[in-house]
Amino acid sequence: MSQTPDPQYARRRTGGWLMAVGVVALFVSTFTVPEAIHHLARVSVDEGTGLSGRAVVTIVVGAVTLLGGGALAIAGFSWRRSAGEGPSQEDRLLDEQFGDGPVRPYDPDEFRGPRRRDPGAGD
Repeated sequence: MSQTPDPQYARRRTGGWLMAVGVVALFVSTFTVPEAIHHLARVSVDEGTGLSGRAVVTIVVGAVTLLGGGALAIAGFSWRRSAGEGPSQEDRLLDEQFGDGPVRPYDPDEFRGPRRRDPGAGD
């Protein structure tokens, strides 16, 4: 009783994972970016001081997590949102039972009272 996977579901799931990884990377960047700024400020003030190994790693990790995390969060959100809302199990059962078409045909005059004219009609 295996069902074929819904491509919209897979797209929403992938977009959710991308967004989650992006948010975690942005969270990590809140710790690394201030320290990276501190290291860069210290090097710019003291001319004879060079960057230590920790400073280089912090600067690289801070830049990657900030830029990459933001890009992943935006891409994941867009990807997830573009998939649209998938049909629920109840919708699938109703379509199976009654078909895809509307139950009643649409009648624009149904809710007009007596003596109400169509605003688009030219008299």
